[in-house]
Amino acid sequence: MPESKFFIIRTTGGQEHTVARLIENRIAIKNIGILSVLVLDNMKGYIIIEAMDGNALIEALSGLKHVRGQLKGEMDFKDIEGMLIKKPAVSELAVDDVVEIIGGPFKGMKARITRVDYDKQEARVVLLDAQYQLPVTIDTNYLKLLQKASQQQKAE
Repeated sequence: MPESKFFIIRTTGGQEHTVARLIENRIAIKNIGILSVLVLDNMKGYIIIEAMDGNALIEALSGLKHVRGQLKGEMDFKDIEGMLIKKPAVSELAVDDVVEIIGGPFKGMKARITRVDYDKQEARVVLLDAQYQLPVTIDTNYLKLLQKASQQQKAE
């Protein structure tokens, strides 16, 4: 059995899901050789299509609204494998890192991590924007890393 190929398609920004649905409808109607359509949140304006060959891809995309073109070349599975496996946010965090809170009642505030519980995926932080030290325990999915502790030491 021949191996499938992965192609990156450019779309109008924010219309990735729309294009994926249009392709899905076309596959159902015409039985085109498209094996999968992948929309990744961290790749705005692009979708990845798995097809048996370029002809199936052209047939699936011809005349579709919001399709802006295709990046040249093909990709192997090993090239996109890293994008499919999501690392937990807690694995990137360490004590003394500066983070931004992106959800909950403290949304938009900056904080410094004082403790990380990797099992519960929680971090204890001290809010930097507060007038006094206010320790808060927050789910690590609500934290966005701004500056690693090692970078802070170099800056000082």
